[in-house]
Amino acid sequence: MDNLTHSLVGLTAAKTGLERLSPGATLLCVLAANAPDADVVVGLFGDRWDLLQHHRGITHSIVGTAFLALLLPLIFYGVDRLWARVRQRPPKTNLRALMIVSFIVSATHPLLDWTNNYGIRFLLPWNPRWFYGDLVFIIDPSIWLVLVTGLLVIWRVRPETKAKIAFASFAIVVAYWGVLGLAHARAVGRGTFEAERMLWPTNETLLRLAAMPTLANPLRWDCVFETDKATYRFSIKVNDNTRPWRVVRYPKPSGALDAALHEVSQEKPARVFLGFARFPVARLADPSCTTQTLLQLADLRYTEPGASRGTFAVDLPVDCPDQALTEGR
Repeated sequence: MDNLTHSLVGLTAAKTGLERLSPGATLLCVLAANAPDADVVVGLFGDRWDLLQHHRGITHSIVGTAFLALLLPLIFYGVDRLWARVRQRPPKTNLRALMIVSFIVSATHPLLDWTNNYGIRFLLPWNPRWFYGDLVFIIDPSIWLVLVTGLLVIWRVRPETKAKIAFASFAIVVAYWGVLGLAHARAVGRGTFEAERMLWPTNETLLRLAAMPTLANPLRWDCVFETDKATYRFSIKVNDNTRPWRVVRYPKPSGALDAALHEVSQEKPARVFLGFARFPVARLADPSCTTQTLLQLADLRYTEPGASRGTFAVDLPVDCPDQALTEGR
């Protein structure tokens, strides 16, 4: 999820009563809610491929989240003790309370990130497997609206009512997830039916399918599926029987395309991108070229080959098919 959502969750969690456990607890809630995204500093010292490789990695895993949840309150407590010594007064913070706050709120970050289709690697450093919730679009204004409204109400009510409003806000978000879960199940079922109908005349075998949410529309879903011969994407509505639209199909690499993919497979951009992409597809920009062309890769979750979409697509220079075959001989 985006950092605004994580920050709003941290603030709302503070208002459930966690802010009363220790001085500094509110700030800790906001920082703990965002701490796993500390991995973005990789982008400051490397390139976009370093960021793609490490984002939602070790700091979002169970081990990494637990480490950050332990580290933050120790920093808070250490700074408070140092400041207290300078000011010649007793420390104000309660380390045990800060630990409780940090572990509770830190756990919300990987949970929220799991709900969207970008994915998260819970099991690092032992297992690099990606996990995808496919429930919530990566930016969801509905969640913003619920949490911001709750915080505005909390700001105006009596202190004894604040915790109830905060818990109510979280309850509404969870209920919203439940509705999206039902819509997702409907989208998977409908998507599978439509995919099998598309494949009936082609004699292809459906291997896997994912139904993913779209921005601010819980009734429209994008489906991506893989067969033994190709990868497809289409859009559907879960509230009617409208036929799929925006249908695209990319054959799996073979022949010249497969040779070009093998040519760049050890280059950093291709290696990192293919390690991240859930549904990678490829094409040659100009198969009839005479010297060089571009191998265009994309993750069909987000875009198509040749479209500019940040790190979700990449163009790599390769030898033209005839030249590559000649050199191979």
